Amino acid sequence: MAFPQMGLIVLAFLKASGLPSCARPEIARLLWGDVDPHQAYANLRKTISRILGRQAELGLELLSFSKTEIGVGADTADTDLDDVLADSSTIDKARARRLISSLRKEFLRDTRTQSTALANWIVREREAHFGILRRCVLAIGVCGEDLANRSTKDAAIRLLERDPSDDAIRALLRGAMFQMGGDRAVAVANHGTVLPLPLEERTLSTQALPRLVLLPPLATEADHETVSFATALIEDVTIGLCSMRSVSVVAPYSAAKIRHQTDKAATYERHAISYVLDTRLTREGGHHSLFAQLIFFGSDEVVWAERFELHGAGLLRSRRDLALRLAATLTQQIHASEAIRSNYEHDADVYRRFLRGQSHLTNLSLPEIRRAKKNFREALQINPEFAPAQSGLSRSYFLEWLVTARNDAGLLSAAERHARNAIDADPHLSAGYKELGVAKLYLCQFDESAEFFQKAEALSPHYANLIASFGDALIQGSRPAEGLTKVKHAIELNPIAPDEYFWTAAGACYSLGQYEDALNYIGLMEDRTPADRLSAASWGMLGDMRKARQFVRKTFDVHPTFDLDTWMALVPFKEEWQRQHYKEGLVKAGF
Repeated sequence: MAFPQMGLIVLAFLKASGLPSCARPEIARLLWGDVDPHQAYANLRKTISRILGRQAELGLELLSFSKTEIGVGADTADTDLDDVLADSSTIDKARARRLISSLRKEFLRDTRTQSTALANWIVREREAHFGILRRCVLAIGVCGEDLANRSTKDAAIRLLERDPSDDAIRALLRGAMFQMGGDRAVAVANHGTVLPLPLEERTLSTQALPRLVLLPPLATEADHETVSFATALIEDVTIGLCSMRSVSVVAPYSAAKIRHQTDKAATYERHAISYVLDTRLTREGGHHSLFAQLIFFGSDEVVWAERFELHGAGLLRSRRDLALRLAATLTQQIHASEAIRSNYEHDADVYRRFLRGQSHLTNLSLPEIRRAKKNFREALQINPEFAPAQSGLSRSYFLEWLVTARNDAGLLSAAERHARNAIDADPHLSAGYKELGVAKLYLCQFDESAEFFQKAEALSPHYANLIASFGDALIQGSRPAEGLTKVKHAIELNPIAPDEYFWTAAGACYSLGQYEDALNYIGLMEDRTPADRLSAASWGMLGDMRKARQFVRKTFDVHPTFDLDTWMALVPFKEEWQRQHYKEGLVKAGF
């Protein structure tokens, strides 16, 4: 059932903390502690009003309210926290398996935090859950099992990825790994290596060779036989690359695990991965083909992209061509960009701070954005000429402007300044031109924005994030059809696309009057909250007021002080027809 998100967070806080109730000021500080206390309390009053209204509609009291306190309501709510929180000095095998299943995803994973206090509390809860998860895995090991259960093994790998020095978990996982013939550590002559990540100590500071991971293919429509065959092809190519002197290769088993990691940037950093081969099965005509793109993780740029046939005479040629092309391209790329790569990998302290900043930008909340800025600044204190950190800082200032929605011109000016600094530091790096194009877009300098995006695309024609941002600039510049074409190309280049791509495509479809297509793109987002206004407008234009008002309520849950006119003043459209079209849908939805 639908329920105000902030109400669910309060219920989770009370449950997890073992509190029957909590003072209203404490709850206000938890949810909105980064704003003025009077504003936080005003937000709380509006949220309470919506919660009471929804509880009246449902005939349930999940939360109770007095003049000074908020407490657990009279109606019992069973949650997946109950077994986790149950007081028990021991964990038997049956409970350990239940808890491992319950803890397979992070606590409040999809919650968009609006205060440092809430973000910190969630982190502390997750840390406690990792401790419970470790007890469960060890409990199963003590029972004499060898982690043959898939979920237990996955839990052990998560624990070891989080703490590579955990020898107890490593010993259990080592026993399980060496029972898998295809996943044993293989040493290959001539400095080519295949190493399963859970069994290898991380050696970022001493590893001279760049590391490559070949991700197994992503497929949405292919049959099981085709997927299995393509996966075997990638494994075959992986083993074939072991003879290379200039790169080390991640084992297929570990690559499959990395494919399903939610925070891939943090995973690549943790395992010192330099290059990623991303693959996807596509169907054209009556046959499948394998789309592959090689990405240099340090700058998130696509080195090359190509499609390989998987049928008839093209099959063996694809295997040969893919292996040879990879080997030649990797060798050429590594030698041609050794100086650039050394900036990323040899200056480990700068690189580490840059990667931490990048990982914080995967969650578009204000606390995470500010953490990203802190890391980028620390990188620049060590090396002021490190262009990627300058472009990252530019991105951070723009996202802060976007999230705070206060139309702070100083933030956009800072974004523009750091983008220019990135270009000055490295005029051959496309990221600086990309971020300058974004800043110019939201300064409503549409023609200049497009020019900078064109320069960036000329430098990196396969850079998916750049092409998606270029598409956004064209859409806001009242060229939605051209923009949608760009975003579709970005999705092809980056099949595991971030939510921002789908959100941008949805905006283009709305401007083109394709409201159902807009909703379909929003449906592909993992976290659809940022697109709630666009969902409301789309349903409003389709005439479904029930669904439109549902998204209006969700918008006010997250932004209690949302004002339509203020928001419309912030949205950069070159031509007025596009602004009025968007406003029409929002008004019809009930804003």
